[in-house]
Order: sequence, then C-alpha cells, then structure tokens
Amino acid sequence: MTEGSNKSKGLFLNSNRREAIRSTLGLAVAAPTMLFAARAAQGADFASGTEGKCATCRYWGGKRRIEQGGGTVSADGTGWCNNPASPAYQKETRPDQGAPVWTRWEALDG
Repeated sequence: MTEGSNKSKGLFLNSNRREAIRSTLGLAVAAPTMLFAARAAQGADFASGTEGKCATCRYWGGKRRIEQGGGTVSADGTGWCNNPASPAYQKETRPDQGAPVWTRWEALDG
C-alpha cells in the first residue's frame, strides 16, 4: 500500500467515526423527546360526553375506566379499533384519535 492510500483509508475511517458519533448524539438528544411524547399518549382523560374520540367509542378496545361520578373517562395506552365501518378497523389507535363513524360507549349511559 502506498502512503496516499493509507491517508485515504484514515480519512474514510475518521469520517465514518464522525458520522457514528453524530448519529449517536442525535439519538441521545431525540430519545427524551420521543419518550415524553409516548408517555403523553399513555394516559388521557376525556369528558364522558366527548364525541368522536376513541376513548369514548363503543368499539375501542383499549384500557379505560369511567371515573367516579361518571363525568370523566380515563384511558391508558393504545387500543384496537373494532368498528368494521371505521378506516382504523383492526388497527391500533390512541385514545385521543377518532373517526367520523364513532359510536357512544354504552357504559357512559349508565
């Protein structure tokens, strides 16, 4: 190998290291933001009369509960849409998502 090719190889390795460090730093900066956003979607409260949101829809298959007094629905995480008329049918949705084919959850009427 010539000295010139060794220099080229060294420059190539250094640029790959720099790129790897940049990528790692980018993830380190972005990860807390992504985790915060994921946590925000994990728990949500909705007025029991809220229309059009998955958390208050009869067909939503996520964890949810009606808070004491019946005025609020608390939903955790995501759930499956079980409404065959919905564009989100058989897809995982967040409690704050919704669709025009929303149907009121019967448990809210009791």
